[in-house]
Amino acid sequence: MRIRGLVKASNRVREQLKIGIPSHEISAFRQYVEGTIQATDQICAQARIKPSQLPVPSRNAYRFLKGVNLNRLPIVESDGNNQSSPKGKLEISIQGIRSQLQYFQDRIADLSPDDTDAENKLKQKLGERTTQIEQLCTAQGATPGNLTPQSQQIYGWMKFLQQEDHLHLHAHAARQTKARVEQILANPLPGRKAQQFKALEHLRLEFAPMSALYRCQFKPPHLKIKINEGFILAEPEVIQAVLDSMLLGKTPETTTIMTEYSLSEEFSELLLALDLMVEDLRDTAQGNVHNLDDVFARVNQVYFNQNLEKPRLAWSKVYSNRKFGHYEPSRDRVVISLSLDTDQLPKDVIEFVMYHELLHKVHGGRTQNGRRRVHTPEFRRDERQFKNYSQAQRQLEQLARKL
Repeated sequence: MRIRGLVKASNRVREQLKIGIPSHEISAFRQYVEGTIQATDQICAQARIKPSQLPVPSRNAYRFLKGVNLNRLPIVESDGNNQSSPKGKLEISIQGIRSQLQYFQDRIADLSPDDTDAENKLKQKLGERTTQIEQLCTAQGATPGNLTPQSQQIYGWMKFLQQEDHLHLHAHAARQTKARVEQILANPLPGRKAQQFKALEHLRLEFAPMSALYRCQFKPPHLKIKINEGFILAEPEVIQAVLDSMLLGKTPETTTIMTEYSLSEEFSELLLALDLMVEDLRDTAQGNVHNLDDVFARVNQVYFNQNLEKPRLAWSKVYSNRKFGHYEPSRDRVVISLSLDTDQLPKDVIEFVMYHELLHKVHGGRTQNGRRRVHTPEFRRDERQFKNYSQAQRQLEQLARKL
């Protein structure tokens, strides 16, 4: 059972959290979030199901709304007329940005395997376009954080593809997945959903920034498949489950595989990286309770013998109930979720998250056969060296369940 408007409501709340809430709108914002959660609970109760049994997009939207800390909201200043500042309310829409998205998707589809030259040229074009968007924002006294939700999503995706080897991984995943689709449709099982694609002549497959896990549109003779960007690092069996659900029909097994991956650390980390491409972070280590400079200093002394060069440190307004920190190699920056800036948790918890992210800085990632591994056996071995590893893990899991 899909709850109409729930995903849209969660996206609206997410975007408002990014730009901040005017002080005179705090009460209305809280009522909106609480009202949406209450309405969802009532609908589920009437249908005799739990929110955890909703389809993945609705379930993730519900969990996000439940995870919003309504007592620690990002507030923007208001003037004497009870109006928020222009920077807080300004929204910039980039004309033709959907066409830009399609242009780059077409160029990615044309990339040949291991054509480093072509990949670098495409990265350069992506950089030119995002620079133009940034200049447009600057000219209006704004940042990419002031873009409309759709423009933010596409801008963040273009920035993401410029970082590290993301473009290469994206293109590899698209090629491999398209080949799997062609294989499924070439050998459809009798009586299964794939039989309906007999009139297929043209296939397009893209990994894209989107809230849904996938979309499948068949208008004979054209089939267009879009898969959430979060799946570009997924194992073959996960991709197979996504494709089987679209082309052969959902089963409890494929649904379980997709759901578990959509809730995994790998999926959350990639989507958080996309969000952070746009978020206008202030590189300030001082929170209301914790100073990240102090947290880093303690972790560096105990676990790295003070030999680790300090990265940039920042608090993030991106709320996640599964991902409490992130390391960005391209900016050498550790970002910690504001949900940890509290005196209700032992210091061990935020120190463990800092330690985990610094291990990413130390170990880096390993790319093999078009797939990146960041949580290598060596990484996990060192992670377990944290003095209260098991206890810190349990406390984070408990916090995630509360959110």
